[in-house]
Amino acid sequence: MKICEWRDAGRRLEIAGIPVVLFALYFAWFQWPETSTLWAVTLLIIFFRILSFFGFTITVLWQRLISLLRGRQLTGRPWWYRRFFE
Repeated sequence: MKICEWRDAGRRLEIAGIPVVLFALYFAWFQWPETSTLWAVTLLIIFFRILSFFGFTITVLWQRLISLLRGRQLTGRPWWYRRFFE
């Protein structure tokens, strides 16, 4: 069975396991070209790479933040029904 190569189109683009989106942080270094900014961006990329090694990618962290901000799951019943009939 031949697997279509178009199925890999949904994966995230990575260089050495680091998402390419994080390399865009180096554009901040071009804005303020200081050695401290270069080190800060590099340490941030290394930090996210370590988190990615443990399964906490940027997408997972974003989804968890949104879930935390959203709060409890909705039950689909109005407050008055939950208060008086359950």
